[in-house]
Amino acid sequence: MSTAEIRAHSIEAALAYLDAFESGDVEKMSDVLTADVVHTLAMSFDGGVEPSMVFVGRDEVLGFFRGMLPQVSRRDVIDRRVTVSADGDVVFVEAVGDAVLADSGAPYRNVYVFKFECADGRVRRLTEYANPVSAHKALNVPLG
Repeated sequence: MSTAEIRAHSIEAALAYLDAFESGDVEKMSDVLTADVVHTLAMSFDGGVEPSMVFVGRDEVLGFFRGMLPQVSRRDVIDRRVTVSADGDVVFVEAVGDAVLADSGAPYRNVYVFKFECADGRVRRLTEYANPVSAHKALNVPLG
């Protein structure tokens, strides 16, 4: 497979994952994940460098989203800017999350950088960076 084909498959997997997230379709999210995927929420709520959450394996990743997605009535990932590594295996997506919380109707906006590490057109590792202060204000996640 050429580098151009690898790049195209990696971009396709990353964007398919984000599209499935937006629509709340966990099965479509599953379609682009490897069985041993690792999803890391890299933002820290205590000022440290350790990630706030790490999910290992497709079942654990999707279990998190099955619990989280119903809490958000609208999830838009907008203003996407895509950058791909030279070998095509790593895709970065910078974006703005524009969501509405289901229980209160309150808006939740945050800025994100998603790092998708892909293999054979599937996501094997996803690291998600976001502003913890925005999450704190919208979701009442404790800081400090």
